[in-house]
Amino acid sequence: MKLAMANVSDLRRLGAQGWLPLLFAAWLLLAVLTPEEVYRTFFHALIYPLTLYLLVRKDSMAVWQDPFIRLFLLFCGYMAVTTWLVGSDPADDDAQAMRWAFEAALGILGYFLWMRAVVSRPGFWARWFLVVALAGALSGLLFSLQEAFQGGRIQGFGVMGHPIQGASIATVFLATGLFLTFREDSSASRSDTLLAMVSVVSVCAFVTLSQSRAPLIALLLYLFFLAGFLGYRYRRPATIFALLLVTACVVILLQWFIGLGVLSDQLISRGGSYRFEIWAAYLTYPPESVLLGNGAGLDFRLTDAAKLHLEPMGLDIAHPHNIWLGAFVENGLIGVLMQAGLVMLPAIAVSRSRLALRTRLHLLAILVLFLLLTFTDEYTLVTSVHPIWFVGWIPLVFVWVWSRYRTDENGSAIGDSVTVGER
Repeated sequence: MKLAMANVSDLRRLGAQGWLPLLFAAWLLLAVLTPEEVYRTFFHALIYPLTLYLLVRKDSMAVWQDPFIRLFLLFCGYMAVTTWLVGSDPADDDAQAMRWAFEAALGILGYFLWMRAVVSRPGFWARWFLVVALAGALSGLLFSLQEAFQGGRIQGFGVMGHPIQGASIATVFLATGLFLTFREDSSASRSDTLLAMVSVVSVCAFVTLSQSRAPLIALLLYLFFLAGFLGYRYRRPATIFALLLVTACVVILLQWFIGLGVLSDQLISRGGSYRFEIWAAYLTYPPESVLLGNGAGLDFRLTDAAKLHLEPMGLDIAHPHNIWLGAFVENGLIGVLMQAGLVMLPAIAVSRSRLALRTRLHLLAILVLFLLLTFTDEYTLVTSVHPIWFVGWIPLVFVWVWSRYRTDENGSAIGDSVTVGER
């Protein structure tokens, strides 16, 4: 009874700012284990209102002064206005695009507040990102067990319910968790190392069996980098043994599920999945306004690229499958430049920070993951709650906040900011 009373008392002392990261932690788990309606409703009903409350407090000035947040909000406002100026889409579609811009703007503010909490408690979030990655991958493997044995593409639950998006999200969760686990200023415990190893094996199996080649290539490149990073840092036989053990477990699992030869043939047989045809269509038939685009409210199926190039080929394509082409079609060259700024700001912050070189390289590797995972899929950063919030937003905001607001053990700023991060 006393223990329960103490726990309730601790929860009360958290305050609004302490509750927000807890809600995000729950939301991540819901996103990989429940239907879309559940995790979307959770975000709208709980995280949005709490974010608004925190933003109207007097001590939220640092949020509004942040360069990344200002640029993202400008991008949202630009999209909300220009969608009415170009394109021939119905007013209802423009109104929906404007609503999505508002939701994205408020969502990124919540993300920023959440990531400040991640930076201040890296140990907890290291474990949580790995747990969520593990839960999403394992549930997907178990849910699609029959498809896996039959050679079909597997998928997970909730936000991981699409093979490409699910594989990309699992990769982002894993990479973020591994960065936090093996961060420069901390030594991973045995339990943390074991959790990392099990998560790597599960995510590798899930991503490979999803047969999504871009996420698989991105994951392999990241893990090769991580293996070199860990081998150089620890330089112990146990590290080499752990890396070999993880590799062996992944190979055995894949051989058991489908067979490496069959898997290789299936990956090759799918060719380019019409990506080159899609990209060629949108480059051949540029948007109505090269500067402003077609507007975010216009359905991609109504563009000249779809009607004059893709439809005659028998392709019913929902979007350009490239985040840069998507920004160009919807928002024109101005939108592409704003989106590029959202990538360049974290990269510049990494280069200017006083973090260790290995940490900076690791942060840049996570940024490269974002570029790789969105090169053949997705189409915009500005939308309502969507898989891009996991694939795109987490890497960009995490790298930005860690490199700009991270502090050392004495509370001194080592990021690219004069504002000291919260401990």
